[in-house]
Amino acid sequence: MEIRNFLRGILVMAAGAAMMLMVTGCGDGRKVPDNSLAFDDVVYVEDEYPVTWELTEGDTLDIPVLGVSDFVIKDSLLIVSNNDNAGRVSVLSLDGKTVLGKFLREGRGPGEIVSFNGVSMTQFSHRDGHLTACWTDYAGTLTEWDVTASLKDGLSEVTTRDLELDGSSMLLKALPIGDSEYLVAAAGEDRNTIKRFVLSQNGKTEVTPPLERLNRAEVRSTAQASGSVVGSGNMVTFSVPGFNSISGSYAYSPERGLVVEAERTRNSLSIFSIDGDYARTVCLYGKSIDDVSDVAVGNDRERLTLRPKAFPGFISALHWLREPEVELYVRLYGYDGEPLAEIPLPKGGIFYDFDISGGCLYVLVSGQELLIRYDVSGLLQEIGQ
Repeated sequence: MEIRNFLRGILVMAAGAAMMLMVTGCGDGRKVPDNSLAFDDVVYVEDEYPVTWELTEGDTLDIPVLGVSDFVIKDSLLIVSNNDNAGRVSVLSLDGKTVLGKFLREGRGPGEIVSFNGVSMTQFSHRDGHLTACWTDYAGTLTEWDVTASLKDGLSEVTTRDLELDGSSMLLKALPIGDSEYLVAAAGEDRNTIKRFVLSQNGKTEVTPPLERLNRAEVRSTAQASGSVVGSGNMVTFSVPGFNSISGSYAYSPERGLVVEAERTRNSLSIFSIDGDYARTVCLYGKSIDDVSDVAVGNDRERLTLRPKAFPGFISALHWLREPEVELYVRLYGYDGEPLAEIPLPKGGIFYDFDISGGCLYVLVSGQELLIRYDVSGLLQEIGQ
């Protein structure tokens, strides 16, 4: 039985002490469950990271926008969600001092939107030289916002498109990949599976080998909730959809042509090409990949993995540990699945993003509207960025 051990002497930034990291690959004899959200090639992290970077005192940005609820950094722009009636989104300079425009007002008129879940739930991409953003609703509508054009003319340049759900009842995500295609995730007909497929501009759909593998995962729980019908005196049961317990978030690296899927309540993060030439899963914690059979539906795990991001040199994700007390980390991985570093976040810091060129990490402290910028240039140099 082959075992791959990677041992490094590492300087832990906060403590200045040496520690050893062992990353075990798929050759250690561990079996990947058939009913799981994982490929056969798995890297097991064992909850240890070669670098722990403690944040020093950061700069709190004085943003001239009220009601900031989340944010992203794109193309040297700071894009925030807010409660402004003039627009649900404000675009600012990266230092947060200058508002460049307010967009996406709620309504049913030209350039207005019916609903919006926030920029952190939005997929940004570059198409035809423009920064664009897209999001979906459960009914199957894809909304696209041309950020570049909106900044140029001061109007919310928005288009909508009804997607074919391919027999699915609920559209969950649409991730732009390539120049005109999308990776679409929708709830299966039984609501206990997720159907992933590639949607081309002309409406053609395709399920490639890595998508077929992930699509096989099925929540087999028979959990149900009971309720009464008003005035009838009879009891009825409502099936509880299982897709919530196997649903994930996505990121895409155009430089590498790789998709990142981070499962919200499971312990896996997968990195793969659409054609399947590369497919690897990271077991984020624990010693085995989750079998999703007979999962307690609706029961949140003690650990959550949220907001994956794909940068040219690494992948990041927010890890939310709930027990014994809430701890928040941004954790970094290479595209080979190897863990690179972890950054403990301040309490309430549930939104984050990197300005790679500036060597900074931005963190929004939820409930306080505090957007804090930290210098992490030393960490980026440490991991070769």
